[in-house]
Amino acid sequence: MQKYLLFLFVFIASTVMASTVGSGQGSSRDFIWFHPQNTTVDGLVEIADNVIKKNLLIDDEAVTCMAKNIFFEAAVESTAGKLAVAQVTLNRVESKHYPNTVCEVVYEGPHYTASDGQLLPKRDRCQFSWYCDGRGDDPREGSKMWDEAQELARYILLRQDELPDITDGALHYHANYIDAPRWASHKRVSTRIDTHIFYRPKYKSL
Repeated sequence: MQKYLLFLFVFIASTVMASTVGSGQGSSRDFIWFHPQNTTVDGLVEIADNVIKKNLLIDDEAVTCMAKNIFFEAAVESTAGKLAVAQVTLNRVESKHYPNTVCEVVYEGPHYTASDGQLLPKRDRCQFSWYCDGRGDDPREGSKMWDEAQELARYILLRQDELPDITDGALHYHANYIDAPRWASHKRVSTRIDTHIFYRPKYKSL
């Protein structure tokens, strides 16, 4: 699906480039690169891949939100463990019961306005505990684990339509070293990965 949307982007871009060339601006090389009449279907796929690699359609804010969730929830987990946390985030975005963007899902929960006017989450009332545990939420720039989390978040968001859901539709999870929360009795365990137990709805679809 993502590549078909990118094809649309390429066609729109080709129209813009054609008008630019016709007005004497730009170069014929740019026109040849974009215009669909000068390439094959395989060529369009290559162009779409180039757009993906250059991150032209990625939301930097969404990458940061996803990266923080991966980092604070699963920084010491395996790649599968990190992917699973990211997948739950994406599953919530797709669910009618949760917000529609990555950042809204990650930061969902009641907030209050502090004396300095800053909007802050209520302690221990958010969806992902790291966001409302009273600790800092800014990873140290340049740290290996933070760099890896950002790179993985970018990859997941770019390839989300192609990646299998290794959580089997999970919308919740918790660490296996704590007692199961009350909500767990109303869910069905979908998988266990590293130190997390993942749950999907028992009866209803997403």
